[in-house]
Amino acid sequence: MDVREKIKKVAVLGAGDMGHGIAEVCAIAGYEVWMRDIKEEFVERGMARIKESLEKLKVKGKVDNVENVLSRLHPVWKGR
Repeated sequence: MDVREKIKKVAVLGAGDMGHGIAEVCAIAGYEVWMRDIKEEFVERGMARIKESLEKLKVKGKVDNVENVLSRLHPVWKGR
C-alpha cells in the first residue's frame, strides 16, 4: 500500500501565506485538513483567501465543487 493511501488527515500549523496554500492544496487533493493558528483572525483570513482562490480555480475549470473542498477544511485556533 502506498503511503498516500494511508494518509487521510493533515494538520497545517499556521494559516498565513504558506499555511493557507498548503491547506488548500491538501483539501483539493481529498484530505481532511485542520488548519491551526494562534488567533481566530489569522485563521479567518486564511479561510477567506482559500475561498477566493477556489472561486478562481472554479472559473478556470480546475475545481468542480468548491463546497466539497471547503467541507474538508477545519479551521482551528488557540482556545478552540
